[in-house]
Amino acid sequence: MNSIRWKILLGTLFGIAVLWGLFQRQFDPYASSSKKAYTFQRVAGEDRTLTQYYQEGVSLGKNPTSPAKTSFIAVGDIMLSRNVAQKIKDAKDPAAPFKNISSLLQTANFSFGNLESPIAKGRGTAGGHSMVFAAGEDSIQGLTQNKFMVLNLANNHALDQGTQGLTTTIELLDAVKIHHVGAGKDPQAAWAAAKQEQNGITTCFIGASYASINDNGKTTNTYVARIEDVSQLRLKLDAMKPECDFTVVTMHAGTEYTREPNKAQTAFARAAIDAGADLVIGAHPHWIQTIEKYQGKYIFYSLGNFVFDQMWSQETREGLAIKINLTKPAGQNFGLQGQKARADLENIELLPVVIDDYSTPRLADADESQEILEKIGLKEKILY
Repeated sequence: MNSIRWKILLGTLFGIAVLWGLFQRQFDPYASSSKKAYTFQRVAGEDRTLTQYYQEGVSLGKNPTSPAKTSFIAVGDIMLSRNVAQKIKDAKDPAAPFKNISSLLQTANFSFGNLESPIAKGRGTAGGHSMVFAAGEDSIQGLTQNKFMVLNLANNHALDQGTQGLTTTIELLDAVKIHHVGAGKDPQAAWAAAKQEQNGITTCFIGASYASINDNGKTTNTYVARIEDVSQLRLKLDAMKPECDFTVVTMHAGTEYTREPNKAQTAFARAAIDAGADLVIGAHPHWIQTIEKYQGKYIFYSLGNFVFDQMWSQETREGLAIKINLTKPAGQNFGLQGQKARADLENIELLPVVIDDYSTPRLADADESQEILEKIGLKEKILY
């Protein structure tokens, strides 16, 4: 009996070994095409081998069918105090300055601009000609309703209401989840990046100014990032690379009411590109300034005014909004070698604007657009 049981056990083990060998051959993804391969039945009724599934997976990883896309609109100076605040008060509508441009702003995933006035709790300062700005708290609604998700605070009016005014502005923006750059409680906060992720693309911003208070740059402090601090610019851009698909540096600099950038603007902007920035956007001169393509990347030295009350000249009534369209291969946050896949600039749409009624920008008509673009030596409205 023991002999019989032993033979049965040996036979069983031999059978298992044979079946295991056959099983291994059937599931081998590299089995010869002359051998019958194990197949899975797809829902659609199509048979596929393991090898085919493997090859399809590799193909999908290399060749996504649709890229990720995002867009944002960048504008120049937004000043919500003085006569703009008066217009908001008269209209009883915090979004009144944006009423003629809102449809454009809604076409992008988010908007970016230079906030030229601190925001105070309460009504702020309305009317008059004061050079000390304070926007009313309710004016934030105009920003949130029009997708302003990143604002530059690094400018010569950042401390018009003192350090407490800057703190209040930051707290009010944080409360509505508007990111900000360029100014903060200390240098680390001032140079901190703002990140905006839309459709799988992370766009990052940092900002700096030629001045810390409204004294033409003479006084420095620890609250406002400065354009002469190029070493900090480089360190920050280098640290941002692993986290950002597209990097924007914004600067508040230049000589007011001029068409060409000055040396300080050019030096900072080119240093930013050399250090890895993908785009540089400027404000402060209150005029649109010329555009430079440096090392294959664009520098907008000044987008001019956007929401402002300088109705006393045609140039100060004109601004340039730009729509930046980005694209990135779908599902490829990292390449095959482990490096981060960055977003590509698809194009930039140039959108000239004209300000009416001491406050309210609108898209320029065809003739106005042509005249505005000719002032900066351009004819086409799309840049690649």
